[in-house]
Formats: sequence, C-alpha cells, structure tokens
Amino acid sequence: MKNSELTYREMYGQPESFQAINDSLEDIFKVLDKVFAEDYDELIFTGCGTSLYLAQASAHAFASATGTPAKGMCCSELYYFPETYVGKGRKVLVLPITRKSYTTEVRMAIDKVRSFEGVKTLAITCDPDSAAYNDFMILSPETAEDSVIMTRSFTSMVYLAVILAFYAGGHWEKIEAMKEYRKESEEFLKAADHMAKRIVGEHPELNLFITLGQGINYGIANECMNKMKEMSLSNSEAYYTLEYRHGPMSLVDDRTMIILLGNEDTVDGDKKLLEEMKRYGAVILAAGAKAGQCYGAADYTLELDYGYDSLQKAAMIGFIGQMMGYYLAEAKGLNADTPRHLSQAIVIEGE
Repeated sequence: MKNSELTYREMYGQPESFQAINDSLEDIFKVLDKVFAEDYDELIFTGCGTSLYLAQASAHAFASATGTPAKGMCCSELYYFPETYVGKGRKVLVLPITRKSYTTEVRMAIDKVRSFEGVKTLAITCDPDSAAYNDFMILSPETAEDSVIMTRSFTSMVYLAVILAFYAGGHWEKIEAMKEYRKESEEFLKAADHMAKRIVGEHPELNLFITLGQGINYGIANECMNKMKEMSLSNSEAYYTLEYRHGPMSLVDDRTMIILLGNEDTVDGDKKLLEEMKRYGAVILAAGAKAGQCYGAADYTLELDYGYDSLQKAAMIGFIGQMMGYYLAEAKGLNADTPRHLSQAIVIEGE
C-alpha cells in the first residue's frame, strides 16, 4: 500500500456515509422526538480535537435553525468548569460528539455534567457504545475508519448535526432537499480532489495555509486547518474571515495560501478581504456558491451550488481541507495514514 492510500480511500467513502444517514432518518427522528419532548435553556455541543471543531459548527447550525442558544466547547473546559455552563436550576442538553466512545476526556466531561440536575445528554457518534454513558444517541451508521485521520466520520457527523438542527427547528423541507446528497457530494469531492492536486503541483513554494470562514464555516475552517497540520505537518491556521485583518495578516506574503469557505451571507466582507490579501501576494482559493462570480481576487475557485444554504453545504465544503492535506503530505513524502504522535482516540492512562 502506498503512502496515505487508506486515508484517500476513506475520504472517498464520505458520500456513502451521507446516504447511510439518509437511509436511517426515521430512526433518527424517533430519537429526536424523545429528546425534544421537553425544552432546554441551552444546548452545549462538546468534543475533543476534530470533534471540537464539529461542535463549533453544530452549535451554529442548531442556534440558527431553532433560535435556541447553543455553544460549542472542548470537553476539558466542560470537565474543569461545569458550574459555568450547566449551573444550578438550568435545563441543559449536552451533546458529546465522538468517533470512538472511549476517548478519556469525553467520558470524564459527560460523567461530570450528568451529576447536575437538569442535564441530559445526546451523543452524536459513530460508535454505538456511546449509548452506555448517555441518555440518548443518534448514530452515523456507515463510518468505519482504519486511518488515524478523521475524514468521513467528521463530515458524516456534521451532516447528522445539521439534520438534527433542521428537524428540531421544523425545517423538514430542508432535509427533504438533501435527498440527493450522495450524488452531489461525489461530484464535489472529485472537484476538490482535482483542485487540491492542481494547487499543490503549481505552487511548491507555499509554506503557510490559512483557512477562513464565518458562521458554520468557522468550525469547518478549523477542521481544514487541522487536516493540513495532521496529514502533512504544514503550518496552517484558521480564523473567522474578517478577524484575519486584526493582526494575523502580518504574516501574508507570496508563499501564503488563503482558502476561503464562502458563506452566502458574508460575500461583501469576504470579497474585500480577499482583494486585500491578494495585494499582499497571497495565493487564493475561494469555495462556495457562485465562487467565480463573487470572488474576483481568487486565483482558484470551487463552485458549490446545488441550491443549498450554508448549513446544507457544511458537510461538503470542508472536502478541500482534506484533499489539500493529502496532496501536501504526498508532496513531502509523508504517510497521512499514520500521522506523527497521534492515535484514533486519546486514552489517558490512570483516568
């Protein structure tokens, strides 16, 4: 097996994972009917590493679709400071997001918050064993990964979280509109693959990779950053798009790549930011609906239309970060299947 072949194959399993969720919607809705038979003051989505970025995206999706306050945070914060988030007299639904049920910090955080009256938990997971320590569970049923790197598990749980948000918010028409997601994601995955290979081949000088996004795309941008860092040991960072002006842009030069995950609600601000970064010498890729039309400063564009809003697109738009990580690793002769120092789940001995 050549370097990174396992990860590459699993990336191409993502459309299948989306379809498996669509095929199990009836079971998912039955669980959600039980969960939301009562009201909550707030939802807290939590995870570690990649799942933290998923929690950030999921919280935005839920708050946007329902109007109920939601936040995303890491499990360690919830473990050490539970009173700050699930304090006395509050009804809170905590949603741990995990590929593997035995990640130590997830179990520690959930065990801690479940000791508070008024807290219930709903796992968003790829592992049915998560049922053992949660009140409820919704499952991405077709996400088996042998690679250390999270790819199809991440995007399938983004998809699952968006379905959750739409269902809880009564936006059933948006769920129905995603029935062809497998076919559309296959098409966009191939486009992202081709684009990433082209960029890495045409720009061997690049040494800093910046991913930008607003709204739900901020969490996705963080995961794109993480994929490039994990898979290829590249210097990568992620920011809310307009925050990049406030200090970090000092690093931009002609060896910097800016990847914009475009949002239909932020085009004007994003467009001006990209024009400024282009003047400083950056190589720019813009992904999103009508990207070629909206972002004239971009050197490369990835069109992601299908009539979807930013929440519906979220599970797909991050494909570009995965593919960039893969081709950067290949260019460096690294094996993304076995990234340095990492394992599938972090288990802390003695806890």
